[in-house]
Amino acid sequence: MDYAALIVEALPPRLLKRAERCFDGQDPAHDWSHNLRVMALCERIGREEGAEMTVLRLAALLHDIGRAEERRTKECHAQISARQCEPMLREEGYDHAVIEAVQKAILTHRWRKENPPQTLEEKILFDADKLDSIGAVGIGRAFAYSGVIGQPLQSDQLDQHTPQREFEQKLVKLKDRLFTPTARQIAEQRHAFMLRFFEQWEKELRGIS
Repeated sequence: MDYAALIVEALPPRLLKRAERCFDGQDPAHDWSHNLRVMALCERIGREEGAEMTVLRLAALLHDIGRAEERRTKECHAQISARQCEPMLREEGYDHAVIEAVQKAILTHRWRKENPPQTLEEKILFDADKLDSIGAVGIGRAFAYSGVIGQPLQSDQLDQHTPQREFEQKLVKLKDRLFTPTARQIAEQRHAFMLRFFEQWEKELRGIS
């Protein structure tokens, strides 16, 4: 099933185009393709878990629209996205309850101990965003972003961040931070692939494979 096509078809065309334009110039780890993958995962998980799909679809579409402003101002993109989505949704005719639910989902999609996701829709958006950070795609994103910011592929310096250290310090932990049963099930295979990849990576760095 093409979940990306299903969610795109369900969203208002004008809003979809406005959101896509927000990703012009984004790095390959946080571009429109990343957004589409998160949207597709939300569609898949939401259907399995019985979510309120209008709120979930809108939150998935708009959760990262503030990243361009974050690059300029350093303000958290979740806060920017929640703020920017309000007039866009009002123009599409959504009521206050829907807009507020979308904003709350966007605000909680990043890992923050003081503001964890509470509703099912918030948890699914959180899970979908984290799932795109693990597995084959997660590895690709880690290396792509490392290239964007000029990190080396490997380093013996403990204070030098690399894709492998991103895996060791963050990515390996994400599987256990997911909320929904469907997301946890998806994560098992992705997590296992990451482990195999970085085991091989380490062997090749040492010249033993």
